[in-house]
Amino acid sequence: MNHIRILVVDDEDQILRAIKTNLEVRKYSVAVAHDGDEALRLIGDFAPDLMILDLGLPVRSGLEVLKSLRSWSDLPVIIVSARNGDPDKIAALDAGADDYLTKPFSIGELMARVRAALRRSQHIETDPLVTTADFLIDFSRGEVTRNATAVHLTPIEWRIVSALVHSEGRLVTQRALLSEVWGPEYRDESGYVRVHMTHIRRKLEPEPARPRYFRTEPGIGYRFHREPDATN
Repeated sequence: MNHIRILVVDDEDQILRAIKTNLEVRKYSVAVAHDGDEALRLIGDFAPDLMILDLGLPVRSGLEVLKSLRSWSDLPVIIVSARNGDPDKIAALDAGADDYLTKPFSIGELMARVRAALRRSQHIETDPLVTTADFLIDFSRGEVTRNATAVHLTPIEWRIVSALVHSEGRLVTQRALLSEVWGPEYRDESGYVRVHMTHIRRKLEPEPARPRYFRTEPGIGYRFHREPDATN
């Protein structure tokens, strides 16, 4: 694992040290930056596989760094920020962040999010077969089975499932999902997603009222995990 490089960007030395130490214990190679300009320089010099980015940075904000990065790179980015309001989360996710953690957070949860983001960037795009304990999705055949029985998904349900599964571990905002599935003109019609997610859960979740795989982040969006305890 020591070939995997992670850039950590935060202006608080205590947080930088804690994250760096825990990543290095897990055999990741780590570089750190204290401001936005240094972060952008290190992206070129260090060539990280993933970036952990604070929003409240001096010189250039984390959101500015993210927007600049997304103009030329799909590098996975996990936001860690003391800003816990939905508008900040939605702005970061809509700007291209792969995930968002609010300070204070547990190191265990951050490490789980790191693993999920790396899995997605390295594997999910080339894996046509997604297997969970309760159902199987075969993208090469456009089929879903549960207990060896075919599950019928409507075209819209299939597009929602595909969008979430191909963003495995990543929080997808309602607006991003609406734009991808229905089109940009439907970005504010959140009721559309809720109705179809209810149907998807009834068809695929063992307990639709307590979803394990297709999870809701209240007021923000949805997240797919093929392992029920992936973020625990």
